[in-house]
Amino acid sequence: MRRRPSVTGGAVAVLVIGLAALAFGAAAVAAADGSDGVVAMIRRVLAAPEATARVTIERSDPFGGPPARERGRVWFLPGRGLRYRSSEKGGQDVVIDRAKDSFTMYSPQEEVLYRGAYGKAPARLRRLIAEPEHALTANLSPVAERRDVRGARRDGHRLRAAALGDSAGKVSIWISGDPGSGLPRFVSIASDVDTVLVEFREWKLQGKARPADLASSAPRGVREEPLDPRELLERAGPGSGPR
Repeated sequence: MRRRPSVTGGAVAVLVIGLAALAFGAAAVAAADGSDGVVAMIRRVLAAPEATARVTIERSDPFGGPPARERGRVWFLPGRGLRYRSSEKGGQDVVIDRAKDSFTMYSPQEEVLYRGAYGKAPARLRRLIAEPEHALTANLSPVAERRDVRGARRDGHRLRAAALGDSAGKVSIWISGDPGSGLPRFVSIASDVDTVLVEFREWKLQGKARPADLASSAPRGVREEPLDPRELLERAGPGSGPR
């Protein structure tokens, strides 16, 4: 029997929901209250040839323990693809590459590269990659809301509950920009069971896309197995708790 891929810290589910929230959140604010600044914040990411950032992912423990935390980096090339690589020991490397028709996840702990076709990637992420500007037509009824995040009060917008990821169920989204850079800083995704907080730092908007940034870190000759994204989302979606 083939082993099912393990998911470190729910990274795949966070990638699916968090990036979709960034794009849809901007349009929601514009549609409801004409907040052009928030739209401009997201459009800068969507319009750049390539956007990269370091991320910290915190996932609450439904049993009251300390949150699970994972650090990593994300690369987004509008029209081409995106990548998330965990910085943790044994952390995974997830790549969606439209041009190469591939969706891969490399697991160093298992020494396996799970591979699927681009069409197997979550539909909302494929749409974000292929049609980033289309994301700016959504309406998620935002409400201005300040929250305490790591000991500081931050301005942001809470969006209505919505299904933003394939098989993700209904979640509540809150998004906040960085007052210094004017780019996205925090995205909070809450379900009935747990909450995921994604912090984006060190944004870099490149003047030219570098497709090589979408290359997996998997070593040449590593064993490959088929990637079933439904297994990943079932194991790492909101409400499943830390792994």
